[in-house]
Amino acid sequence: MLAKPLLTISLNRILMKNSTLYLALLMLFACSGGKKKETPKVLQPNKLVLSESQMTHVKIDTVRQQLFADQLTAVGEVSFSEDHVVRIYPIVSGIVEKIYVSLGDYVEKGQTLATLLSMDMSQIQRDYNIAKSNFSVEEKSLARAQELFSSGMMSEKEFANAKKDYNNALSELNERTQVLKLYGGSLNDLDAIYNVIAPRSGYIVERSITEGTQIRNDNNTNILTISDLKTVWVWASIHESDLAKVSEGDEVQVKTIAFPNKIFTGRVKKIGITLDPDARVIKIRTVLNNNEGLLKPEMFANVIITPQASEKITMVANNSVILEDNQNFVMLATAKNEFKKVPIKTGRVFQHFTEVLGGIEAGQVVVTDGSLFVLTAFNQL
Repeated sequence: MLAKPLLTISLNRILMKNSTLYLALLMLFACSGGKKKETPKVLQPNKLVLSESQMTHVKIDTVRQQLFADQLTAVGEVSFSEDHVVRIYPIVSGIVEKIYVSLGDYVEKGQTLATLLSMDMSQIQRDYNIAKSNFSVEEKSLARAQELFSSGMMSEKEFANAKKDYNNALSELNERTQVLKLYGGSLNDLDAIYNVIAPRSGYIVERSITEGTQIRNDNNTNILTISDLKTVWVWASIHESDLAKVSEGDEVQVKTIAFPNKIFTGRVKKIGITLDPDARVIKIRTVLNNNEGLLKPEMFANVIITPQASEKITMVANNSVILEDNQNFVMLATAKNEFKKVPIKTGRVFQHFTEVLGGIEAGQVVVTDGSLFVLTAFNQL
């Protein structure tokens, strides 16, 4: 076979080399978008510097030291406000003839809630009518005695006795009238009816009677309970070990299952004086405004207590802390756009920040948003 001319071989080699270089340049340009790729620069063996364009993807924040109160969480229960509740007890024996209210009804002060047929009431009305009749007789007797005494036909002693009898009858009538009014009886009818009257306005929150119920006045069970529910109490159970952290006046936040997105706020009003020997908890009481009527007695609640006593702690944002090989790190700013990886000792972790126990100090600056990117770039140095 004849060898190719030397000139032809050289040209082919040059074309092949140029084609390969051309293709490589095209691929590099396509991957980089026609721009030179920026890479973090090494300032020193343990430091990293970022360009201005890279810093647009990074946020930094100052390590802060501020007062903080460690919150306590407890289980609670909504209850009546005993300052705004009235329990109605029977003061006469009898049978419930009619009941006019149901649970949840709003009643006005002075409204009739129920009526009872009562022999006690019948006796009170009878005593009143007897006193009224006796007074009428003595009133007429005194009028006649006045005429006789004025005409000289009655002695002064006899007239004095007549006035005494009148005064006694008047006193007896006044007493029986007051008793009858106290029991809510009628001044005109002997109907033996006892009216259960609302002593204040509010909601019927308890009812233990129905029509036909027999009632004894020596029974210590209330028949009706009225509360306005504009103010309620929340009782929370605090563990014995946390008792020293709580004091009256501490801020309280209450959440319920019924309204999980609504927070009711108040303050610790009272700390119990007795400890539950079995559960080892003590009750604390919070007073809450309930004008909207959302909170109902017996509701379960999640109670968060923020003590007034606080401590000063060093903290960083949660997203600035990176866990690597079971060690927490932050990217600490040492100069403008210059960072180094620093191990830190962390404490409690809260919703938005982490307590720092060592490694950095208040006033220093760390990366928050983009901290993982910066740490990864640092590790590749």
